Amino acid sequence: MSKMKKNLIYVYSSTAVNGVLGLIFVPIALHYLGVSSYGLYSIFITLTGFIVLAELGFNKYFTRILSSNRNLEEQKANLQIAIGFYIYVYIFLIVILAPLLVYIVPNYIFPIEGKKNLVIIIVICSVLDYLLTIPTTLLKTNSISNERFDRLSKFNLVTGLWRYSLLIFSSIFFKSVIVLVCIILLRRVIEFFYGLKVLGNLPFGSWKPTFKRNLYKKILSDSLYLSVSQLFQLSVVAIGSVLVNRFFGIQSLGIYRSSFDIANKVWFISNGLGLVLFPRFSSKLSSKDNTLNLKLSKYLNVSWIVYSIIFILGVFTFDVYSDLLNIKSHEMFLLLLLGVCYNAHSNLGFEYLQAFGKFKTVAMINLISFLVLIISFYSLIDKYSFLSAGYAWIISQIFYSLITDLITIKGLGYRIKIINIIIKLVLLSTTILIYKGFV
Repeated sequence: MSKMKKNLIYVYSSTAVNGVLGLIFVPIALHYLGVSSYGLYSIFITLTGFIVLAELGFNKYFTRILSSNRNLEEQKANLQIAIGFYIYVYIFLIVILAPLLVYIVPNYIFPIEGKKNLVIIIVICSVLDYLLTIPTTLLKTNSISNERFDRLSKFNLVTGLWRYSLLIFSSIFFKSVIVLVCIILLRRVIEFFYGLKVLGNLPFGSWKPTFKRNLYKKILSDSLYLSVSQLFQLSVVAIGSVLVNRFFGIQSLGIYRSSFDIANKVWFISNGLGLVLFPRFSSKLSSKDNTLNLKLSKYLNVSWIVYSIIFILGVFTFDVYSDLLNIKSHEMFLLLLLGVCYNAHSNLGFEYLQAFGKFKTVAMINLISFLVLIISFYSLIDKYSFLSAGYAWIISQIFYSLITDLITIKGLGYRIKIINIIIKLVLLSTTILIYKGFV
Protein backbone atom coordinates (compact mmCIF):
# COMPACT_ATOMS: atom_id res chain seq x y z
CA MET A 1 0.00 0.00 0.00
CA SER A 2 1.33 3.45 -0.94
CA LYS A 3 2.29 5.97 1.72
CA MET A 4 -0.46 8.38 0.60
CA LYS A 5 -3.15 5.69 0.93
CA LYS A 6 -1.91 4.82 4.41
CA ASN A 7 -1.97 8.50 5.35
CA LEU A 8 -5.54 8.84 4.08
CA ILE A 9 -6.61 5.81 6.13
CA TYR A 10 -4.98 7.28 9.25
CA VAL A 11 -6.59 10.68 8.75
CA TYR A 12 -10.05 9.41 7.81
CA SER A 13 -10.19 6.94 10.69
CA SER A 14 -9.78 9.65 13.31
CA THR A 15 -11.86 12.21 11.40
CA ALA A 16 -14.76 9.79 10.96
CA VAL A 17 -14.94 9.11 14.71
CA ASN A 18 -14.82 12.83 15.50
CA GLY A 19 -17.45 13.48 12.83
CA VAL A 20 -19.83 10.98 14.44
CA LEU A 21 -19.20 12.50 17.87
CA GLY A 22 -19.93 15.93 16.43
CA LEU A 23 -23.26 14.67 15.09
CA ILE A 24 -24.11 13.27 18.51
CA PHE A 25 -23.18 16.52 20.25
CA VAL A 26 -25.40 18.87 18.21
CA PRO A 27 -28.84 17.43 19.15
CA ILE A 28 -27.74 16.95 22.78
CA ALA A 29 -26.57 20.56 23.00
CA LEU A 30 -29.78 21.82 21.39
CA HIS A 31 -31.85 19.83 23.90
CA TYR A 32 -29.99 20.74 27.10
CA LEU A 33 -28.62 24.21 26.28
CA GLY A 34 -31.48 25.41 24.08
CA VAL A 35 -31.42 26.95 20.63
CA SER A 36 -30.42 30.44 21.83
CA SER A 37 -27.47 29.18 23.89
CA TYR A 38 -26.34 27.08 20.95
CA GLY A 39 -26.35 30.31 18.98
CA LEU A 40 -24.00 31.83 21.59
CA TYR A 41 -21.76 28.77 21.37
CA SER A 42 -21.63 29.21 17.58
CA ILE A 43 -20.31 32.75 18.12
CA PHE A 44 -17.35 31.27 20.03
CA ILE A 45 -16.66 28.79 17.22
CA THR A 46 -16.91 31.54 14.59
CA LEU A 47 -14.56 33.88 16.47
CA THR A 48 -11.87 31.26 17.09
CA GLY A 49 -11.80 30.69 13.34
CA PHE A 50 -11.36 34.39 12.60
CA ILE A 51 -8.71 35.05 15.27
CA VAL A 52 -6.44 32.60 13.44
CA LEU A 53 -6.28 35.20 10.67
CA ALA A 54 -4.16 37.46 12.87
CA GLU A 55 -1.21 35.24 11.98
CA LEU A 56 -1.61 36.45 8.38
CA GLY A 57 -1.63 33.05 6.72
CA PHE A 58 1.68 32.19 8.32
CA ASN A 59 0.94 28.63 9.46
CA LYS A 60 -0.17 27.48 6.00
CA TYR A 61 2.75 29.30 4.43
CA PHE A 62 5.19 27.68 6.83
CA THR A 63 3.76 24.20 6.32
CA ARG A 64 4.53 24.71 2.65
CA ILE A 65 8.14 25.76 3.42
CA LEU A 66 8.78 22.83 5.78
CA SER A 67 7.26 20.34 3.34
CA SER A 68 9.44 21.50 0.46
CA ASN A 69 12.70 21.14 2.45
CA ARG A 70 12.91 18.20 4.88
CA ASN A 71 16.56 18.47 5.85
CA LEU A 72 16.59 18.23 9.66
CA GLU A 73 18.91 21.20 10.24
CA GLU A 74 16.99 23.36 7.76
CA GLN A 75 13.68 22.43 9.41
CA LYS A 76 15.13 23.26 12.83
CA ALA A 77 16.18 26.70 11.60
CA ASN A 78 12.78 27.27 10.02
CA LEU A 79 10.96 26.20 13.19
CA GLN A 80 13.06 28.66 15.23
CA ILE A 81 11.97 31.38 12.83
CA ALA A 82 8.35 30.22 13.16
CA ILE A 83 8.44 30.38 16.95
CA GLY A 84 10.08 33.80 16.82
CA PHE A 85 7.35 34.95 14.45
CA TYR A 86 4.61 33.79 16.82
CA ILE A 87 6.25 35.48 19.81
CA TYR A 88 7.39 38.76 18.27
CA VAL A 89 4.71 39.32 15.66
CA TYR A 90 1.60 37.26 16.24
CA ILE A 91 1.16 37.65 20.02
CA PHE A 92 1.86 41.38 19.61
CA LEU A 93 -0.99 41.60 17.08
CA ILE A 94 -3.32 39.66 19.37
CA VAL A 95 -2.63 42.07 22.25
CA ILE A 96 -3.60 44.96 19.96
CA LEU A 97 -6.64 43.22 18.47
CA ALA A 98 -8.15 41.85 21.69
CA PRO A 99 -9.55 45.18 23.04
CA LEU A 100 -10.90 46.00 19.57
CA LEU A 101 -12.67 42.64 19.38
CA VAL A 102 -14.16 43.10 22.86
CA TYR A 103 -15.70 46.38 21.67
CA ILE A 104 -16.61 45.60 18.05
CA VAL A 105 -18.03 42.06 18.29
CA PRO A 106 -20.85 42.62 20.85
CA ASN A 107 -21.74 46.05 19.44
CA TYR A 108 -21.54 45.55 15.68
CA ILE A 109 -20.92 41.95 14.58
CA PHE A 110 -23.04 39.96 17.03
CA PRO A 111 -25.24 42.51 18.83
CA ILE A 112 -27.64 40.49 21.01
CA GLU A 113 -30.09 42.32 23.25
CA GLY A 114 -29.66 41.49 26.94
CA LYS A 115 -26.63 39.25 26.36
CA LYS A 116 -23.85 41.76 25.71
CA ASN A 117 -21.80 40.71 28.76
CA LEU A 118 -22.03 37.05 27.74
CA VAL A 119 -20.77 37.92 24.26
CA ILE A 120 -17.85 39.87 25.77
CA ILE A 121 -16.87 36.83 27.88
CA ILE A 122 -17.08 34.65 24.75
CA VAL A 123 -14.81 37.08 22.87
CA ILE A 124 -12.19 36.99 25.65
CA CYS A 125 -12.35 33.20 25.78
CA SER A 126 -11.93 33.03 22.01
CA VAL A 127 -8.68 35.02 22.22
CA LEU A 128 -7.37 32.88 25.08
CA ASP A 129 -8.35 29.71 23.27
CA TYR A 130 -6.19 30.47 20.26
CA LEU A 131 -3.23 31.65 22.33
CA LEU A 132 -3.28 28.30 24.13
CA THR A 133 -3.30 26.41 20.83
CA ILE A 134 -0.08 27.94 19.45
CA PRO A 135 2.41 25.42 20.97
CA THR A 136 0.24 22.49 19.88
CA THR A 137 -0.15 24.01 16.41
CA LEU A 138 3.64 23.97 16.02
CA LEU A 139 3.78 20.29 16.95
CA LYS A 140 1.02 19.48 14.45
CA THR A 141 2.61 21.59 11.71
CA ASN A 142 5.86 19.67 12.14
CA SER A 143 4.02 16.34 11.86
CA ILE A 144 2.01 17.41 8.80
CA SER A 145 5.08 18.78 7.01
CA ASN A 146 6.89 15.46 7.47
CA GLU A 147 3.75 13.45 6.59
CA ARG A 148 3.57 11.69 9.98
CA PHE A 149 -0.17 11.25 9.69
CA ASP A 150 -0.27 8.11 11.84
CA ARG A 151 0.79 10.19 14.85
CA LEU A 152 -1.42 13.11 13.90
CA SER A 153 -4.44 10.84 13.50
CA LYS A 154 -3.89 9.23 16.90
CA PHE A 155 -3.61 12.70 18.44
CA ASN A 156 -6.78 13.94 16.71
CA LEU A 157 -8.69 10.79 17.66
CA VAL A 158 -7.88 10.92 21.37
CA THR A 159 -8.25 14.70 21.74
CA GLY A 160 -11.51 14.54 19.78
CA LEU A 161 -12.84 11.93 22.19
CA TRP A 162 -11.84 14.15 25.12
CA ARG A 163 -13.39 17.20 23.55
CA TYR A 164 -16.78 15.79 22.67
CA SER A 165 -17.04 13.76 25.88
CA LEU A 166 -16.44 16.93 27.88
CA LEU A 167 -18.82 18.97 25.72
CA ILE A 168 -21.61 16.42 26.02
CA PHE A 169 -21.04 16.01 29.78
CA SER A 170 -21.03 19.80 30.31
CA SER A 171 -24.17 20.32 28.23
CA ILE A 172 -26.11 17.72 30.20
CA PHE A 173 -24.98 18.57 33.73
CA PHE A 174 -24.20 22.32 33.65
CA LYS A 175 -26.51 23.58 30.88
CA SER A 176 -24.32 26.68 30.53
CA VAL A 177 -22.57 27.92 27.39
CA ILE A 178 -19.93 29.74 29.50
CA VAL A 179 -19.02 26.53 31.35
CA LEU A 180 -18.82 24.83 27.96
CA VAL A 181 -16.36 27.42 26.66
CA CYS A 182 -14.22 27.35 29.83
CA ILE A 183 -13.88 23.57 29.59
CA ILE A 184 -12.66 23.96 25.99
CA LEU A 185 -9.97 26.34 27.27
CA LEU A 186 -8.79 23.99 30.02
CA ARG A 187 -8.43 21.08 27.64
CA ARG A 188 -5.99 23.05 25.47
CA VAL A 189 -3.30 22.75 28.17
CA ILE A 190 -3.75 18.98 28.38
CA GLU A 191 -3.62 18.72 24.59
CA PHE A 192 -0.14 20.25 24.45
CA PHE A 193 1.41 17.75 26.87
CA TYR A 194 -0.36 14.89 25.13
CA GLY A 195 0.92 16.27 21.81
CA LEU A 196 4.51 16.11 23.09
CA LYS A 197 3.99 12.42 23.86
CA VAL A 198 2.21 11.39 20.64
CA LEU A 199 3.37 13.83 17.97
CA GLY A 200 6.87 14.06 19.40
CA ASN A 201 8.78 17.18 20.35
CA LEU A 202 10.31 19.49 17.80
CA PRO A 203 13.96 18.85 16.84
CA PHE A 204 16.34 19.72 19.68
CA GLY A 205 16.87 23.48 19.88
CA SER A 206 13.82 24.33 17.78
CA TRP A 207 11.98 26.02 20.66
CA LYS A 208 14.67 28.72 20.81
CA PRO A 209 13.13 31.64 18.89
CA THR A 210 15.03 33.45 16.17
CA PHE A 211 14.23 37.08 15.48
CA LYS A 212 14.97 38.19 11.92
CA ARG A 213 13.23 41.45 11.15
CA ASN A 214 13.88 41.55 7.40
CA LEU A 215 12.90 37.91 7.01
CA TYR A 216 9.64 38.51 8.88
CA LYS A 217 8.85 41.35 6.49
CA LYS A 218 9.41 39.01 3.57
CA ILE A 219 7.27 36.29 5.17
CA LEU A 220 4.45 38.75 5.79
CA SER A 221 4.71 39.98 2.23
CA ASP A 222 4.72 36.47 0.76
CA SER A 223 1.84 35.26 2.92
CA LEU A 224 -0.30 38.40 2.51
CA TYR A 225 -2.42 37.01 -0.32
CA LEU A 226 -2.76 33.68 1.48
CA SER A 227 -4.01 35.61 4.50
CA VAL A 228 -6.52 37.51 2.38
CA SER A 229 -7.64 34.23 0.84
CA GLN A 230 -8.14 32.64 4.26
CA LEU A 231 -9.98 35.75 5.45
CA PHE A 232 -12.59 35.54 2.71
CA GLN A 233 -12.71 31.73 2.79
CA LEU A 234 -13.64 31.88 6.48
CA SER A 235 -15.89 34.87 5.90
CA VAL A 236 -17.95 33.00 3.31
CA VAL A 237 -18.58 30.28 5.90
CA ALA A 238 -19.15 32.64 8.84
CA ILE A 239 -21.04 35.54 7.27
CA GLY A 240 -24.26 33.52 7.16
CA SER A 241 -24.26 33.39 10.97
CA VAL A 242 -23.67 37.15 11.19
CA LEU A 243 -26.46 37.95 8.72
CA VAL A 244 -28.96 35.52 10.28
CA ASN A 245 -28.33 36.95 13.76
CA ARG A 246 -28.63 40.54 12.55
CA PHE A 247 -31.84 40.09 10.54
CA PHE A 248 -33.61 37.22 12.31
CA GLY A 249 -32.23 37.08 15.89
CA ILE A 250 -30.34 34.69 18.18
CA GLN A 251 -33.06 32.00 18.01
CA SER A 252 -32.74 31.80 14.22
CA LEU A 253 -28.94 31.82 14.57
CA GLY A 254 -29.19 28.70 16.75
CA ILE A 255 -31.38 26.98 14.13
CA TYR A 256 -29.11 28.03 11.25
CA ARG A 257 -25.83 27.15 12.93
CA SER A 258 -26.96 23.79 14.32
CA SER A 259 -28.08 22.80 10.80
CA PHE A 260 -24.75 23.98 9.40
CA ASP A 261 -22.77 22.07 12.05
CA ILE A 262 -24.54 18.85 11.05
CA ALA A 263 -24.22 19.47 7.29
CA ASN A 264 -20.53 20.36 7.46
CA LYS A 265 -19.60 16.86 8.65
CA VAL A 266 -19.27 16.23 4.90
CA TRP A 267 -16.04 18.20 5.22
CA PHE A 268 -14.36 15.25 6.92
CA ILE A 269 -13.83 13.83 3.40
CA SER A 270 -12.38 16.98 1.85
CA ASN A 271 -10.41 18.14 4.90
CA GLY A 272 -8.73 14.77 5.28
CA LEU A 273 -7.79 14.66 1.61
CA GLY A 274 -6.55 18.26 1.67
CA LEU A 275 -4.48 17.62 4.80
CA VAL A 276 -2.66 14.73 3.14
CA LEU A 277 -2.30 16.26 -0.33
CA PHE A 278 -1.04 19.74 0.64
CA PRO A 279 2.42 18.58 1.81
CA ARG A 280 2.51 16.13 -1.10
CA PHE A 281 1.77 18.95 -3.60
CA SER A 282 4.30 21.20 -1.83
CA SER A 283 7.02 18.56 -2.05
CA LYS A 284 6.64 18.69 -5.87
CA LEU A 285 7.57 22.38 -6.01
CA SER A 286 11.05 21.58 -7.23
CA SER A 287 10.00 18.78 -9.59
CA LYS A 288 8.51 18.80 -13.07
CA ASP A 289 5.39 16.64 -13.05
CA ASN A 290 3.63 17.32 -16.34
CA THR A 291 0.95 14.71 -15.66
CA LEU A 292 -0.27 16.31 -12.44
CA ASN A 293 -2.87 18.56 -14.10
CA LEU A 294 -4.29 15.68 -16.12
CA LYS A 295 -4.55 13.49 -13.00
CA LEU A 296 -6.26 16.34 -11.16
CA SER A 297 -8.76 16.75 -13.98
CA LYS A 298 -9.84 13.12 -13.55
CA TYR A 299 -9.89 13.39 -9.76
CA LEU A 300 -12.02 16.54 -9.92
CA ASN A 301 -14.62 14.79 -12.07
CA VAL A 302 -14.72 11.86 -9.65
CA SER A 303 -15.02 14.32 -6.79
CA TRP A 304 -18.08 16.02 -8.34
CA ILE A 305 -19.73 12.63 -8.79
CA VAL A 306 -18.97 11.55 -5.20
CA TYR A 307 -20.30 14.74 -3.60
CA SER A 308 -23.38 14.74 -5.83
CA ILE A 309 -24.13 11.19 -4.66
CA ILE A 310 -23.59 12.24 -1.03
CA PHE A 311 -26.16 15.02 -1.41
CA ILE A 312 -28.66 12.79 -3.21
CA LEU A 313 -28.33 10.17 -0.45
CA GLY A 314 -28.76 12.97 2.10
CA VAL A 315 -32.07 13.93 0.45
CA PHE A 316 -33.50 10.42 0.07
CA THR A 317 -32.58 9.35 3.62
CA PHE A 318 -33.59 12.66 5.22
CA ASP A 319 -36.64 11.23 7.00
CA VAL A 320 -34.42 8.63 8.65
CA TYR A 321 -32.03 11.03 10.39
CA SER A 322 -33.84 14.39 10.61
CA ASP A 323 -35.65 13.71 13.89
CA LEU A 324 -32.70 11.81 15.35
CA LEU A 325 -30.39 14.79 14.81
CA ASN A 326 -33.05 17.29 15.91
CA ILE A 327 -32.86 19.32 12.68
CA LYS A 328 -34.98 22.40 13.24
CA SER A 329 -35.41 23.61 9.64
CA HIS A 330 -35.57 20.89 7.00
CA GLU A 331 -35.31 23.16 3.98
CA MET A 332 -32.45 25.22 5.44
CA PHE A 333 -30.52 22.06 6.30
CA LEU A 334 -30.72 20.71 2.75
CA LEU A 335 -29.71 24.08 1.31
CA LEU A 336 -26.67 24.15 3.57
CA LEU A 337 -25.85 20.50 2.82
CA LEU A 338 -25.82 21.14 -0.93
CA GLY A 339 -23.56 24.17 -0.51
CA VAL A 340 -21.25 22.23 1.81
CA CYS A 341 -20.90 19.51 -0.85
CA TYR A 342 -19.83 22.09 -3.44
CA ASN A 343 -17.42 23.65 -0.94
CA ALA A 344 -15.97 20.25 0.00
CA HIS A 345 -15.35 19.41 -3.64
CA SER A 346 -13.45 22.68 -4.16
CA ASN A 347 -10.94 21.85 -1.45
CA LEU A 348 -8.88 19.63 -3.78
CA GLY A 349 -8.27 22.40 -6.31
CA PHE A 350 -7.85 24.96 -3.54
CA GLU A 351 -5.05 22.97 -1.86
CA TYR A 352 -3.34 22.49 -5.23
CA LEU A 353 -3.36 26.21 -6.01
CA GLN A 354 -2.07 27.10 -2.53
CA ALA A 355 0.70 24.49 -2.58
CA PHE A 356 2.00 25.89 -5.86
CA GLY A 357 1.97 29.44 -4.56
CA LYS A 358 -1.07 30.75 -6.46
CA PHE A 359 -1.98 32.97 -3.52
CA LYS A 360 -3.23 35.94 -5.52
CA THR A 361 -5.50 33.65 -7.50
CA VAL A 362 -7.09 31.94 -4.50
CA ALA A 363 -7.46 35.30 -2.75
CA MET A 364 -9.37 36.70 -5.71
CA ILE A 365 -11.60 33.59 -5.98
CA ASN A 366 -12.53 33.80 -2.30
CA LEU A 367 -13.07 37.55 -2.42
CA ILE A 368 -15.48 37.28 -5.35
CA SER A 369 -17.23 34.29 -3.76
CA PHE A 370 -17.75 36.36 -0.60
CA LEU A 371 -19.20 39.25 -2.58
CA VAL A 372 -21.48 36.87 -4.51
CA LEU A 373 -22.85 35.56 -1.20
CA ILE A 374 -23.51 39.05 0.19
CA ILE A 375 -25.17 40.30 -3.01
CA SER A 376 -27.26 37.10 -3.27
CA PHE A 377 -28.45 37.39 0.32
CA TYR A 378 -29.65 40.99 0.00
CA SER A 379 -31.22 40.22 -3.38
CA LEU A 380 -33.19 37.26 -2.01
CA ILE A 381 -34.08 38.33 1.54
CA ASP A 382 -37.42 39.93 0.64
CA LYS A 383 -38.60 36.81 -1.20
CA TYR A 384 -37.12 34.01 0.91
CA SER A 385 -36.62 35.65 4.33
CA PHE A 386 -34.66 33.26 6.64
CA LEU A 387 -33.95 30.83 3.78
CA SER A 388 -32.15 33.55 1.81
CA ALA A 389 -29.01 32.73 3.83
CA GLY A 390 -29.15 29.15 2.53
CA TYR A 391 -29.75 30.13 -1.09
CA ALA A 392 -26.94 32.73 -0.95
CA TRP A 393 -24.60 30.04 0.43
CA ILE A 394 -25.40 27.70 -2.48
CA ILE A 395 -24.99 30.38 -5.17
CA SER A 396 -21.59 31.43 -3.80
CA GLN A 397 -20.37 27.83 -3.60
CA ILE A 398 -21.45 26.99 -7.14
CA PHE A 399 -19.35 29.92 -8.32
CA TYR A 400 -16.47 28.97 -6.03
CA SER A 401 -16.32 25.33 -7.13
CA LEU A 402 -16.65 25.97 -10.88
CA ILE A 403 -14.05 28.74 -11.00
CA THR A 404 -11.56 26.85 -8.79
CA ASP A 405 -11.81 23.78 -11.03
CA LEU A 406 -11.37 25.73 -14.27
CA ILE A 407 -8.29 27.55 -12.97
CA THR A 408 -6.79 24.32 -11.63
CA ILE A 409 -6.95 22.63 -15.07
CA LYS A 410 -6.31 25.73 -17.18
CA GLY A 411 -3.13 24.21 -18.66
CA LEU A 412 -5.05 21.39 -20.33
CA GLY A 413 -6.60 21.33 -23.81
CA TYR A 414 -10.02 22.76 -24.67
CA ARG A 415 -11.52 19.30 -25.25
CA ILE A 416 -10.75 18.19 -21.69
CA LYS A 417 -12.01 21.51 -20.31
CA ILE A 418 -15.31 21.21 -22.21
CA ILE A 419 -15.82 17.63 -20.97
CA ASN A 420 -15.17 18.80 -17.42
CA ILE A 421 -17.67 21.65 -17.74
CA ILE A 422 -20.38 19.38 -19.22
CA ILE A 423 -19.97 16.81 -16.44
CA LYS A 424 -20.22 19.50 -13.78
CA LEU A 425 -23.27 21.20 -15.31
CA VAL A 426 -25.13 17.88 -15.66
CA LEU A 427 -24.41 16.93 -12.04
CA LEU A 428 -25.21 20.45 -10.84
CA SER A 429 -28.58 20.44 -12.62
CA THR A 430 -29.40 16.96 -11.29
CA THR A 431 -28.75 17.85 -7.64
CA ILE A 432 -30.75 21.09 -7.85
CA LEU A 433 -33.71 19.32 -9.51
CA ILE A 434 -33.66 16.62 -6.82
CA TYR A 435 -33.63 19.29 -4.12
CA LYS A 436 -36.51 21.15 -5.74
CA GLY A 437 -38.47 17.93 -6.10
CA PHE A 438 -37.99 17.09 -2.43
CA VAL A 439 -39.06 20.45 -1.02
